[in-house]
This record gives sequence, C-alpha cells and structure tokens, in this order.
Amino acid sequence: MSIHPRDIEQPFDSVEELSAVDFTKKLALNQEAWIDKTKIELLTIGPGDPLYAWFGHSALIVTQPSGSKVMYDWGIFDPNQPHFYLNFAMGRMYYYVVASEATWRIQEAIDEKRDVSLVELNFPKEGKFALISFLQKNIQTEYSTYLYHFYKDNCATRIRDVINAATGGEFETWAESEDTHTTLRSSAMPHMIHSPFIFWALDFLQGKTIDQDLNRYEDMYLPEKLHQAVLDFTYADGTKLASNAQILQDTSNENIRFSVTKNPVNYDWAFISVGFAIGIFLMIVGKSHPKIRNFILGLILLTLGLLGSLLLFMMSVSDMDMTYFNLNILFVNPLLLIPAFSFLFQRKNASKILTYAVYVMLFLFLARFILPSVFLQDNLRVLLSLLPIYVSGATFKKRKNHNAIEDTAVL
Repeated sequence: MSIHPRDIEQPFDSVEELSAVDFTKKLALNQEAWIDKTKIELLTIGPGDPLYAWFGHSALIVTQPSGSKVMYDWGIFDPNQPHFYLNFAMGRMYYYVVASEATWRIQEAIDEKRDVSLVELNFPKEGKFALISFLQKNIQTEYSTYLYHFYKDNCATRIRDVINAATGGEFETWAESEDTHTTLRSSAMPHMIHSPFIFWALDFLQGKTIDQDLNRYEDMYLPEKLHQAVLDFTYADGTKLASNAQILQDTSNENIRFSVTKNPVNYDWAFISVGFAIGIFLMIVGKSHPKIRNFILGLILLTLGLLGSLLLFMMSVSDMDMTYFNLNILFVNPLLLIPAFSFLFQRKNASKILTYAVYVMLFLFLARFILPSVFLQDNLRVLLSLLPIYVSGATFKKRKNHNAIEDTAVL
C-alpha cells in the first residue's frame, strides 16, 4: 500500500519567483505618482453550479490611473490543450494565469447568481509597484502555465503568496501563528456535502495526507478563507491590509444553490446510518429472497470494486498525492470484483473475500482508538457505512470440538 512520492516539476513556481523580487526598492517620482493613482483589489466569487466551481474563485484586479480594470486570474484551464484528459487522469492539471478586462468578468459572475465581493488592498508603495510588475511578468507565455494542485497551488494560494510577498512576509507569519482546528478534509466538506454521493466518493479516494491540522495560511486554499484573512490581517504598525470592502452581490437569502456552513458540522452519523440501513435491508431480504439480495449486493460490490480499482490506479500511477497511503485500499479494492460477479451470477463461495475484509475493517476501527497517531486517516464514515453491507454478505466460521463448522452468519 505504500506509494513513493514523486518529484513533480512545477513549470512556474511563483513563490520562487516572488523571492527574487525586491518589494522594498525605492520608486522614482513618476513611478510614485503613478502608483498613488492605482488600486489593487481582491475579488472573491462564491460557489457556482459546476463541480469545479463549488469552492468559489479568487482573482486580483488592478485599476490603473486611466480607469481601466485588469483582472489577473490563475484559475484558467483549457480542455483543448494537448493530452488534457490523459494529464487529468494522471493528476497533472496545467492551469494558466491570464489578464482580462475585469468589468465583464465581474458581471459574468453576477449574472450567474454567485456571491461577489471586492476588498481594496493596502500595500506600501514600493510593494504595490513591485506586485503589479510581477503580475505583468506573470502573464507572459513563459510564466503563465503552472501545475495545479487543489490544496497547495490554486487560484487562491497563488494570490495568498503574492499578498504575503507584498507585505514583506508579515501575512504568512501572522497566519501561521493561528490554528484553525480543522483539516483539509473537514474544511472542504461543507462545499461538497450537498451532494452526498460525490462527497463520499471523493472522501473515500483521499488518504491521510489531508488529515493533518492546518494553520490559517494553509487554510487559505479556499477563496472565502483568503477573503476573511485579508479582512482580519493588520500590519505590525496597526494598519489594516483591507482599506475598503464592498459586497457586490449576496445571494445567501435567495436559496439559489447550496449554502456553505461556516461552523464545522459532523455528518458521520448520516453516512453510518445509511450503511446500517442497507445492511439490515439486505439481511431481511436475504431470508426470503436470497437471489434478490445477492443481485443487489453484487451491484454494490461491483461499484465498490471499480472504485477500488480507480483508487489503486491513483495511488500507484498518478501524481494525485492526496490519494497516497490510503487505508481504504485494504477493504475496497479490485478483489471485490470476484464476489461481485459471484453474487450477480448466483455462484457459491462468494463470501470469503468479504469475510477477510470485515476482519480488516474491524481491526482498522479498533486501531483508530488504540493508535490514533499511527492510524490518522479520517475514514470512520467510510468504514462504518460499508461494514454492515460487507457483514450482510460475509460467511464466518467457528470451531467446536476442534472441528470446523461453517456458520453462515448472514443469509
């Protein structure tokens, strides 16, 4: 199950490039006069309807002395780029930063009925000028492509790093000193839980690497968290980073789409309840209609076997590091296809693999409480939602007078 991490080349590492920029370089008089009339704003757009838009969006807008508004956006991908779908399957999503006219982009988000807000950013003049120079360099062809990572390198983290550089590192120092009492898994959950099946599948596919405690800087992979951090941050001299904030559209009371809860909510009970309900249903049906039970269980195992095959591919071949070292592969894997077809075609001896899987799941369940630092992965809802289903198809054996007597625990 152990997967060796691979070094992945980042075509354009903005943090490395930012480290080479002098944000304190003294300005000429004409540069200072120009920067005084220039404004930089953080644009935050709330969730949209497509899956890729569930987490919102961030961009920077530069208003020049002429009045023109340029939007710098790191969230652009092109499905027509060469080998796009192969790269997607391998976890190599190449995104672009582009500059576009901001007014119509903002209006587009408003027309989509998404939340839209702007925050004017207060930087030292030297930092402000260097930031804009960096943005202009950033959109050149040799710098515009980067390797996207949902948690570590996206439209929000790129802006977070730019803001940090322009504040002389104060933004990161402040944010890293604050705990969020959350993890990547739990902070992403409110954006997906409105679609339980998609959430469960994505939750299942991700391993323990997303279950480490986050500081506030790491939590800014979400646009809404970046927005709030910008509002909260104060320089060492007491000056606020956010000099002005505007809400251009608020749809929270219009029930247009799902709402994102700000306070952590535990949904484990719901998934566990569904698993137990399915398991009990299969047991009851199996008593009077075993063929129907077998067919339903076979379909469930077929689905899980395919999902386990996908996980094995992602863990062993792809660059999706959030799937590495995933304990779920121990009980949801391609081997489930064997009992799946056995149940579907009403064959005997279909339960042995499920029986072993049940023992593995029980061990992992107990290990979470005995060795929590070792078995860190937050997969309790996956374990307990599947355990009753597996038990409904497993065959256990017990020994009496040293003779093996088969006891079919579940019909």
